[in-house]
Amino acid sequence: MKDPSSNISTVLKRVRFERGLTLEDTSNLTGVSKAMLGQIERGESNPTISILWKISTGLRISFSELLSSETKDYEPISLDDLEPVYESDGKMMLYDVFPFNPISGFEYFYIKLLPGANHVSTPHENSINEYIVVTKGTLLLTVDNERFELKAPSALAFKANVEHSYSNPYDTEVIFQNIVKY
Repeated sequence: MKDPSSNISTVLKRVRFERGLTLEDTSNLTGVSKAMLGQIERGESNPTISILWKISTGLRISFSELLSSETKDYEPISLDDLEPVYESDGKMMLYDVFPFNPISGFEYFYIKLLPGANHVSTPHENSINEYIVVTKGTLLLTVDNERFELKAPSALAFKANVEHSYSNPYDTEVIFQNIVKY
């Protein structure tokens, strides 16, 4: 399977050049430093999920567009074949199962949180809602300073334009599905 970081570099460069943006312009839009953007474009840095969200939000492109790879219609997807994005010191694994599709208007992530994982997500200004479905363990979800303990099987929908965090303070793995609607 292709490493998603190589696609991030290609997409970032393509979007910048299509829009006539300098690294400084892109930095101002995304809140990511020019140095970091340059490193990402050169493939010298593997950005965190937080940095990817800042880039996608600032450039008004979907998160999955930065990670996407081509798939055929009706082709089964094995999560074992997908390369996850790691966060929270390797304790969070995000699999971009169904990248953003402008017809459906959503993207779908499969996320694993190992014990001790904690990920703070900045507001997604380019998305409408997030839908969380916990299928294993207990997820501690904080949305705009309100805490929810979601024990499998459970779900919650919320506006994605506020700060939110996912954490697993427990001793067992948490698995949840995350749908982002644009």
